Amino acid sequence: MHNKYYNYTIIFLFILGIIYFFSVGKDPSLGDSIGFTIQGYHGFSFESNATNHFLFSNVLGLAHKILPFINVHFLFVGVCIISGLLALFYLRKLLILLDISEKSSLMCIMIFGLSFTFWRQAIITEVYTFYILFVILFLINVFKFLKQKDIKYFYYLSIFLGILFLIHIQTILFGPFYCYLIFKNFKLLKKNIIYGGLITLSLFSILLLPVAFGRHPLISIFTDNAYENSLFDYDPATIFKSIMKNTVILGYNFLFFILFSFWGLKSKKYINYLLIGALPFLFFCIKHNVSDVYVFQLVPYVFIIILIGRGLDRFPKIPLALPILIPVFYFASFNFVKKTSVGEDFEKEKGFKGGTRYMLFPPLNQNPDLNSLLKNYKKDSLYEKYGVKEMYPLIIQWEEIKNKNY
Repeated sequence: MHNKYYNYTIIFLFILGIIYFFSVGKDPSLGDSIGFTIQGYHGFSFESNATNHFLFSNVLGLAHKILPFINVHFLFVGVCIISGLLALFYLRKLLILLDISEKSSLMCIMIFGLSFTFWRQAIITEVYTFYILFVILFLINVFKFLKQKDIKYFYYLSIFLGILFLIHIQTILFGPFYCYLIFKNFKLLKKNIIYGGLITLSLFSILLLPVAFGRHPLISIFTDNAYENSLFDYDPATIFKSIMKNTVILGYNFLFFILFSFWGLKSKKYINYLLIGALPFLFFCIKHNVSDVYVFQLVPYVFIIILIGRGLDRFPKIPLALPILIPVFYFASFNFVKKTSVGEDFEKEKGFKGGTRYMLFPPLNQNPDLNSLLKNYKKDSLYEKYGVKEMYPLIIQWEEIKNKNY
């Protein structure tokens, strides 16, 4: 029989699903979201370049083939919401596997599910909640292997690692983690390393098929110009600004709960795995200094939330409902900031996306629709200055799809 915290978890996820649904915007968000929406509408995509996200793109295409009568914007966001809720459900299993209490595990999924980045990514057509779901499934099998020393979990984690490559090439940053796992367990794994590696390599090789057919060069799987410029340039001032920016984003996502991670560091069990798993992704976030870098923080957030859970276990009398303060803080923040000069700058630069509300409050349900953006496009030079010009052809396509089909 399930205990009360399991029941509370199911209730929370049900309520969170409703919150996510009513947070969805009228139209796809500008950026990758509208690109994925249009791509999924047109069907399967067999490009495997760094920005196509092979498995995610084709899951969207399959969803539209199965349910062609549903507005693709809401259908595809639905895929992301379901992925996010499943990720949180399995995050609880991961935390409990790591001997974090039921209460702290529930608080952790509340913190993670209500955090700005996860909430925002769950309500747009983006790859990251889908990716995090499989990251968590991968980690569950890693720690099951470490706890039980059962070879079958090594094969399971090898399968999930291969799947992760099909979702996002960022998975290459798990390389040090995977190598450390093999090194520390070599005596047990030495007869199975090759077979496990072949499983991962076989799945990864699916990405090579489009290259073999001449659809794009091999290097496109691993990088694009934006990655090259941010990863290989070295500017101390830029790195310092990036560290400060990433620290502010981390703080905004977890608020004072981040302090519990320091108590979590005192627990040495699996600490090497947690640090080696998180650090390459954190380094990438610092070097890949782009405007949407916050989405790349989601993987290290999984490791950080484990540390937060361990820290929370040291304070068993903390109220269970405390994470509800997170959305309250977001709501208060955007209402306060919009009255300041910072808010005025947000309105000027991001008004076409929703201004201060868009920048500081996860829901998108009150954002301007894309039709209004089309009407105002040529009237305001700011639209061209802040990147709408590149999105204009996609906005036109979306409005044609919406008017034709829905």
